[in-house]
Amino acid sequence: MDKEKRNWLIAIGVIEAAVIVFCLTISIIVLVTNTNQTTTNTEQNGAFIGTLQNSPVLFFCAFVLPLFLIFVVDGIYLIFFATKKESVLSDKERDDIQEEARRQAREEVLKQLREQKAASEEKEKK
Repeated sequence: MDKEKRNWLIAIGVIEAAVIVFCLTISIIVLVTNTNQTTTNTEQNGAFIGTLQNSPVLFFCAFVLPLFLIFVVDGIYLIFFATKKESVLSDKERDDIQEEARRQAREEVLKQLREQKAASEEKEKK
């Protein structure tokens, strides 16, 4: 992994961590200080937290959905991109290894054929 890509991944990771901490902190505050009365929520907890407590759709879209999206995107990245290992062999080295494997397989097959031929000739002599 080159240095520029590594720096980008670190920056994205830091931003993700900040978003996760912020969303979880606000979510905990909203859930802990929630009351059943809409006017009490806004008066006791302020306009921001009170509005989130009174509007579950806004709370979900602004704080819960981004957490799910981050989780899904990170999972996709880990499954498809991070698990791919780059080959440490060059194309020439890979071709040389394949050629050597073919040569060894060819020698092995020829050896088995010679042994079978010798065994059949020996049978015919008896």
